Amino acid sequence: MLNVTPTFTPSLTPSPTSTPTFTFTPVPREVIISEVAWSGTLATANDEWIELYNTRSTPIDISGWRLVSDNGSVDIVLNGVIPGKGFFLLERARDLTVSDVTANQIYTGTLSDAGDVLRLSKPDGTVMDTANSDGGAWPAGSGSPNFYSMERLVNGSTAAADTASGWVSNNQPSSWTAHDAAGNFVHGTPGLPNFNLVSTLTPTFTATLTLTPTRTPSRTVTPTTFPMRSIVINEVAWAGTASSLPDDEWIELYNPGNRDVNLTGWTLRAYDGTPSITLSGVIPAGGYFLLERDDNRTVSDIAADQIYTGTLSNSGEILYLRDNSNRVIDTANGSGGSWPKGSSSTYGSMERIGVSPENDSTWFTNNGTKKNGKNANGGDIMGTPKRSNTPAPTATPSKTRTPTRTLPPPTIRIDPRPIINEILPRPGYDWNGDGRTDVYDEFIEIKNLAAIDLNLSGWKLDDDPNGGSSPYTLPSITLKPDERIVFYALDTNILLSDGGDTVRLIAPNGKIYDAYTYTVAKAEDRSICRLPDGNVFDDGWFDDCIPTPNLTNTREGSVPASPGGNAESPVCDLPDTIPADFFFAECRGYGAGIWNPLYWDKTGWLDKLFIPDADAKWKSFVE
Repeated sequence: MLNVTPTFTPSLTPSPTSTPTFTFTPVPREVIISEVAWSGTLATANDEWIELYNTRSTPIDISGWRLVSDNGSVDIVLNGVIPGKGFFLLERARDLTVSDVTANQIYTGTLSDAGDVLRLSKPDGTVMDTANSDGGAWPAGSGSPNFYSMERLVNGSTAAADTASGWVSNNQPSSWTAHDAAGNFVHGTPGLPNFNLVSTLTPTFTATLTLTPTRTPSRTVTPTTFPMRSIVINEVAWAGTASSLPDDEWIELYNPGNRDVNLTGWTLRAYDGTPSITLSGVIPAGGYFLLERDDNRTVSDIAADQIYTGTLSNSGEILYLRDNSNRVIDTANGSGGSWPKGSSSTYGSMERIGVSPENDSTWFTNNGTKKNGKNANGGDIMGTPKRSNTPAPTATPSKTRTPTRTLPPPTIRIDPRPIINEILPRPGYDWNGDGRTDVYDEFIEIKNLAAIDLNLSGWKLDDDPNGGSSPYTLPSITLKPDERIVFYALDTNILLSDGGDTVRLIAPNGKIYDAYTYTVAKAEDRSICRLPDGNVFDDGWFDDCIPTPNLTNTREGSVPASPGGNAESPVCDLPDTIPADFFFAECRGYGAGIWNPLYWDKTGWLDKLFIPDADAKWKSFVE
């Protein structure tokens, strides 16, 4: 047990910066708010994160506890256990915020950079701890360009009081070991002890703390060190090729090392979730790994090392290459926004200059000086798939752009992004308004994620390709950006099985643009939706949503009541495509419960099996 005078002033000397001095007022707390990255990270200011610390040596279950901001934007119901002397990391919106430290919980909402107040409370409402309880500006941390986190002064099991002197900005590069979504160091210690944490403190009125002994060699990192670039994203043909196939995109990886690298289990993923590629194969030393979209015709005379699906938006993407430990190895367009190079008018690829850490200046547009490969129509590809890139341009007068090289503004081929946004396979309400509640109230909602108007003419909706309903060709309807449209089974005749089905959105060229497979629809009027609305990440689907045709997706609220109430029906494992009368007799009427797949699929009997207790007029058997 540590006994200290309630207020004392330690001299904190975190080399190499100047020595700050803080008034440390010890406050006993079971769980404290130990770090707040209110400004985000170098990757994006949106990537905020918060860390909790268990000051005890035994685990504490914080399920049901709440962390709330006074502005109401952050309201987190916590769920989990913090180990003794352990940390609980909360990352905003996604688990990429701190790319190499797994979040204990994901949250939504945002902290105001101008200042906010955080309150941690138990289920009974008892406030356990606060951060910036005085209000006003944050007492520590910083915004652009440094993005320092705000760290709590901690002494063993005792934390500094939540006053301005109890917090410090993490400006200590020697403590930075984690990486953000773009591979930069996080200027904080997420999931690890704060840089100013010490296990003992001399109980004198004035104490001097030396941080060096508290840092083990394994945690000493040179600030400029980047995760080893064993592989780089070397070329991105985000505009496709000059063939008549707009989806002929390709990506190339390069191994600058002197030994082969097994990429199996690595991932190449866009920030918006598509494409999302799990790699498989070996890239030789000094060699290349070619990924072609959808089929092997993209670069028709060079075999792809892997085929992938998913489209790159012409308006810009961020690509992350991660190893099988989920560590960010490299990025492409890591700064976000429009692609730094490449051309949608000439179809010139975006080529990497060297293997240094990626930024906008490390890319070059292939201008045809050096090229390799043929497109699907036999034409030259404006890129160098499976070959070294075009030499970097030199700053000589001969390289200066002349008026003859100035092209008129191209007609940008914006990649349309319609998605399946909500699915209702088992309705219990008259959603289509035809006066009846039946399978024709099932619906599929489509949303336009493009930045431009999108005409759906020629697009198709379909379910399981190995059976089920016939594809439905969408009418000539134009969706504005973020606009939705709902297609009911009454119009499409696509009847979704309660026992599980696949919904597919198919482009006019036959490419599957979006798809989702669900399992048994266990309850009526529980839709399957993306959350937040329009979320395209792999973990964005939820199967317990409230149906909201043409409205923002949600899991809250209630279903409207039909006249006379909504009658609950049992789950039916028969496909909805069978004749309506038979479907009703077996699943909605007296036959409910008779159709039992476990019974009908029973093995071990031969020839005929008579149904027991068949006292009706007709004898029944199966064979």
